[in-house]
Amino acid sequence: MAIGFQPTANEGMQWVLSFLNCQSSGLCILLEKTAFPLLALFFFISLPQPLYPHPSPQSTKRLWTLSILPILIASLYGSFKSIPLENWKEAYWTWLAIPVGEEFLFRGWLTALLNRIYRGKLGGATPLFPLSLWGSSLAFAVWHLQNGFSAPLAPVLFQVFYTFFAGIWLGFLRWNTGKVWPCVLAHFLINFAAEWKLWFVI
Repeated sequence: MAIGFQPTANEGMQWVLSFLNCQSSGLCILLEKTAFPLLALFFFISLPQPLYPHPSPQSTKRLWTLSILPILIASLYGSFKSIPLENWKEAYWTWLAIPVGEEFLFRGWLTALLNRIYRGKLGGATPLFPLSLWGSSLAFAVWHLQNGFSAPLAPVLFQVFYTFFAGIWLGFLRWNTGKVWPCVLAHFLINFAAEWKLWFVI
């Protein structure tokens, strides 16, 4: 899926852009980088979303407090990365397109799909540990192996490791709020921390 999803989205958008006779302007590049979140959103709305428990605001607040650790780990990861050359394009892709696309794909569509397949199955001792949470977190981590095509192996393996635990936290946000947008915001914060060097080139 990781190998095929983004290329499929890009191919579809290339067809649309050629149909519109869109040249390599800033708007066309923006549309091209929006293909992935649009396809993920299409997948998300293709499945009816299950009902989620709605705990007290204190429980959701505790989940936001837990965000400090994944954000710190992401900023540590970002301190070892070099600054990309395509500044605003990279910032748009990393800070907006990826959080929207990955959250609607993993915490939205895949979570709903796993909930339909494994309805009522738990991966832990309580209903707070549904199998869909663990499955989507594992898929989210494995998805990042595709970065191995453009980055050294050691940072990619570190990213796979921490995205698994970040995926669990994002899954808890989805499970507790019943919405994907809090996950998108949380994912933005993680990516913003991981790519903080982009501020120096924008």
